[in-house]
Amino acid sequence: MDLQSKLNQVKGNESFLEKIKRFIPGYDGYVNRDNSRELDTILRNQLAVQLDTNKQKISNTVSNLSSNGKLFEVANIDKIDKKNETAIAKFKSAARGYSGAFDVIKVKEDKLAMLYQFDESLLSSVQTVNGLFSEMETLSASNGDLKEVISKISSVLDDLILKFNERENILNTL
Repeated sequence: MDLQSKLNQVKGNESFLEKIKRFIPGYDGYVNRDNSRELDTILRNQLAVQLDTNKQKISNTVSNLSSNGKLFEVANIDKIDKKNETAIAKFKSAARGYSGAFDVIKVKEDKLAMLYQFDESLLSSVQTVNGLFSEMETLSASNGDLKEVISKISSVLDDLILKFNERENILNTL
């Protein structure tokens, strides 16, 4: 679902008083921008929560490796755990596309829509990462070789973090 349809859904749930306020000149655009920022924040937080589920998979994998006498492989898992944590932190702490009332440069609605679409495009990457972590957990339970899947996880997480860093370019190109 795109940002505009979500904004329309939010508008549809407004109270009578909130709908009347939208007739004040400039207020409608202000509320739409604020709602856009909030929807984008919610989306990024959902992505962070999805990545956060990998912590349990990592814990289970380490436990499985310990049971199978393969604790020497934990160092590689620690590296992807740190990358996963970095991605979570980036999603949670990213700029909201905020511009204050007296800021010289204003973040317009179209820029906020671009941010939302960009963040939404990261969903498939997050799902890929989660699938790979699940594969790693399953392989560890069956005493399989984890080198290839750990390498894939590391690569996909690197790509996800690099792609997310491009988000700053969207904010900086006004």
